[in-house]
Amino acid sequence: MSIRVLLASTSIALLAATAAASDTANVKTIDADLIGKPPSGEYGVVVEHDPSLSTHTIYRPAKLGAIKHPVMAWANGACKKSGLLFAEFLAEIASHGVVIIADGPPIAEKRIPPGQRTEPTARPSPSSLKLDGTPLIAALDWIEARNKEQTSRYFDKLDMSKVAVMGMSCGGLMAYGASSDKRVTTVGIWNSGLLEPNAPIFASLHSSVLIVTGGPRDVAHPNGLRDFETMPAAIPVFHAVRPAIGHYGTYSEDNGGPFGEVAVAWIKWQLLGDESAASKGMFVGERCSLCVNADWKVQQRALE
Repeated sequence: MSIRVLLASTSIALLAATAAASDTANVKTIDADLIGKPPSGEYGVVVEHDPSLSTHTIYRPAKLGAIKHPVMAWANGACKKSGLLFAEFLAEIASHGVVIIADGPPIAEKRIPPGQRTEPTARPSPSSLKLDGTPLIAALDWIEARNKEQTSRYFDKLDMSKVAVMGMSCGGLMAYGASSDKRVTTVGIWNSGLLEPNAPIFASLHSSVLIVTGGPRDVAHPNGLRDFETMPAAIPVFHAVRPAIGHYGTYSEDNGGPFGEVAVAWIKWQLLGDESAASKGMFVGERCSLCVNADWKVQQRALE
């Protein structure tokens, strides 16, 4: 190889390194103040705030590129713009290879221990919450652009054919609002459900749906049940109820608690193609692990 070719190769490498450094120059790593054990997945997790998407918070594998990473956009309870509100839950999911973009900058909020929470007793009126999926769509647009951008740390490292939109409570309504996006592979409705029947939302569904709520103490329990019962028969859907849990779920427990376990298994099956007993086997078949777990009451339809 000639000296000229070596110099050219070195120049290209330097340009690539400079571009990569520029891509991360203003990105801030966030201390998410996680509790207990580290997330259970094989990937270390980095939480970031990128000024080019200042309205959101990113949870991602520390080392990108071992696989083509699936993507998840997340919306918070009460539609709060706080990217750290579900840190335990989201970091656990990200540790299994998922790039997650949560609505809201990394604003720290006090996490109230489950035993000290006051469960809501009244259902919000339909006019107080909206099916606004705009922040989730914006997150998907941003990350898809980064996947195509040669100077981005995400360049060609994402699988944009494997995309989840999910949210809790009001965030679940936001996920419904984004569910018609053609990139969406699966929808997660957590402690949530439509406040009133919405035929256009159901008509635009084209992916699998996971609905998880608490029991009768959960103000969203009847909404989630009605969604399962009235959703078009062709939509693959799994409905899981944790009767002993209220509206606030187990998100702030170590690694998201039981809700975190369900989320990881669903995403590994739906987005990573894991058909093992620990993933697909949690949801499918008469002896699925959630089906025989006394802590859960479940229903399923059109899942294979």
